[in-house]
Amino acid sequence: MTTTKPTTSTRKPAARPATTRAAARPATTRAAATKAAVVIAPAAPDYTKTYKLLTGIDNSEFCGKVRLHLENGYSLHGSPTMAFNGKDIIVGQAVTKPAPKKKAKSKKK
Repeated sequence: MTTTKPTTSTRKPAARPATTRAAARPATTRAAATKAAVVIAPAAPDYTKTYKLLTGIDNSEFCGKVRLHLENGYSLHGSPTMAFNGKDIIVGQAVTKPAPKKKAKSKKK
């Protein structure tokens, strides 16, 4: 006596049709790119503070940041500092700017 197994049909799942999700992707990419452009764009340095600690990765960009502050009336304060975070060398330099002189108020009689 032979027994036969019932045959089961194996169907492949239907392919998913392209939905609006694929169309929405470029819009989010554009939005993310716009936000990234805003974050990446460097803001103009604030030259009104009398003391600043400049920090960054040890490269020409950091040297340019220090140079810009020196050209705008700041002077170096103390020694530079260096640290290693496992990937990059991080440097820092304090800069100071003389406080603006306050005008003396004249007393009225």
